[in-house]
Parts: sequence; structure tokens; C-alpha cells
Amino acid sequence: MKLKLNLYPVVPDMEMKMAKVLKEAVVGGASLVEVAYGPASDSVKKRILNFLNRKEIRRLYSRLEKTDKGWGRIYLHFRRE
Repeated sequence: MKLKLNLYPVVPDMEMKMAKVLKEAVVGGASLVEVAYGPASDSVKKRILNFLNRKEIRRLYSRLEKTDKGWGRIYLHFRRE
């Protein structure tokens, strides 16, 4: 199962939306979460990455993949046992 979260245009409660999608991915057994932040500034990307690198959030996913070609996207991969 794949989940997608579009954060473009930038919303003030993006941390809350990311937390909700991550919780849904863990409970639902998703293998991939795509976070699209679009052609936003570097500060938005840093804000997203800082949230995802928090210790309690980092434990939820196994790998993070960043792409900057065109629309900015971050892929979170989950390992299922």
C-alpha cells in the first residue's frame, strides 16, 4: 500500500498532517509514503526533514529518499517483518 501527502501550497499545520499520515502508514501496514512539497523554498524542505529526523518519528520508517527533480518529493520506505 502506498500513501501520498501533498503539502503544496504550504500549510501552517504540515507537521500535524505528516504525523497523521505516518500513523496511518504504521497502522495500515503501508510500504511507502510519498510527501510532495512541490516547488517550495529550501526552508520548507528543511522544516519537513527536521520533522522526519526527530527521534520518535525516525523510528517509524526504515529509509528516506529525497528527489529534487521538478516537483520536490520525499519518499519514506517502511520495512515490514
